[in-house]
Amino acid sequence: MRRNKRNRTSDIDITPLIDVLFMLIIFFVLTASFIQGKIEVELPTGKGQSKSMEKAITVTVEKNGHISWNGKIISKEEMSILARESSDREILIAGDRETPYGTIAEILSILKNEGITSTGLLMQGGDK
Repeated sequence: MRRNKRNRTSDIDITPLIDVLFMLIIFFVLTASFIQGKIEVELPTGKGQSKSMEKAITVTVEKNGHISWNGKIISKEEMSILARESSDREILIAGDRETPYGTIAEILSILKNEGITSTGLLMQGGDK
C-alpha cells in the first residue's frame, strides 16, 4: 500500500498580528510622551459663596511669599498659632495667580494640622 504524500504547507496569516503590534507601539509611544510632557494649566476664575462670610478669616499669599492674616503680615509659625486659636472659623485663602502651588499647598497643610476643617480658595469673579 502506498501512501499518498502531499506537500502540506502551513500558511499563517500574520496581518492581524502586525495590526496588534502597531497598536501596541502607538499606545506605548503616546503613553511615554504624556508621562514626560508637562501640562500647563491656567487656573479658572469663577464665582462662589462661603457659608459664613461674616466670620471668615482671609489668609492672603502674595507672589513674593508674604502671608497676611486678615491684613496683618505674619510668618508660617505665627499662622500655625493663629489657626489653632481659630479652629471653629472658616478660613479663605487668597493666593496671587503667580504664587507657586507648593506655597498654597504648604499653607493648606499647616491649617489642616492645626485642626482647621473648613477652608476655601478665593477666586477672581468672572465668566471665563
